[in-house]
Amino acid sequence: MNPKLFSNSLHPVTWWTLALIAVAIAVISHSFAPLLIIGGASLASVVLLERYWAKSIKLYATLAALVFVTRLVFRVLFNFTSDNQDIALQLPLLEIDLGFGQPVHLLGPLTYSAINGAVVDGLRLAVIILAIGVASVLAKPSQLLKYTPAAVYEIATAVTIAINLVPQLSTSIQRVKRAAALRGRSDGLGMMRSLIIPVLEDAIENSMHLAASMATRGFGRTGQNSIATSRWLRAFSLATVSFTIIAAYLILTLGLFNGASIAALILSLVSSVVALRISAGQKIRTTLSRKKLGALDAVFLICGVAIFYSVSRGWIA
Repeated sequence: MNPKLFSNSLHPVTWWTLALIAVAIAVISHSFAPLLIIGGASLASVVLLERYWAKSIKLYATLAALVFVTRLVFRVLFNFTSDNQDIALQLPLLEIDLGFGQPVHLLGPLTYSAINGAVVDGLRLAVIILAIGVASVLAKPSQLLKYTPAAVYEIATAVTIAINLVPQLSTSIQRVKRAAALRGRSDGLGMMRSLIIPVLEDAIENSMHLAASMATRGFGRTGQNSIATSRWLRAFSLATVSFTIIAAYLILTLGLFNGASIAALILSLVSSVVALRISAGQKIRTTLSRKKLGALDAVFLICGVAIFYSVSRGWIA
């Protein structure tokens, strides 16, 4: 089977849901194994399913590596370890007096536990970047817009534009650099000043084209709701906010796997779905035929949820 066809057979919502599950697993993980598995699976997915994978994932892989190295460097520079046991590297302690407050301490003895914590934190950030990057490569964020509820369509559009900002800037920079190279300009550090204005101009021009196309398609049109419908919408919106606050408090105090926490989460989810359904009636939006979730999507989603549950319960450490 063609890998690209397999990639297209999965619903875009499935790819982004799996990415969010991977982000959640990375956030709650405190060991190497889950982070390495998720990072390796993310890279393997792009290599197997994307033909031009090196060009597609290069930006996200570079950013993930940069974040990982930066986290390690900051941990070595700003070493707050007071334990003199289990020292891995003895570095000179530098004390800088700024003239106010406590002196700033740099370097100092570095323990194995500090290195382990820095590596885990760096891997966590890198895995989050890779997970979002893989979802962006295999399922463009713009593909999700036609599956977005009408009530949150404007918010989803803003999030989509924000996610696409970095790849678009990268494309603009490459285009401007190619144009400058054709004009015989140097490709050194002195070229950076000549890149800023053309790149910003290109980004603004793309934004104006996007705004014009959205206006042509009637973006932002709204309908009229009755007084009763508006009251129901406000009631369910208030219930959603209230149950969400209660659920967050119960999770922080009693934990996630508690009857009261789960009940509050369910009530928050139900009230939010009802509020979205009511609000969707006010939005006028035409869509093309939508792709439906299939059996393969269900299998991948069930596997992702099962892995998240196993990690959250400590079964995979």
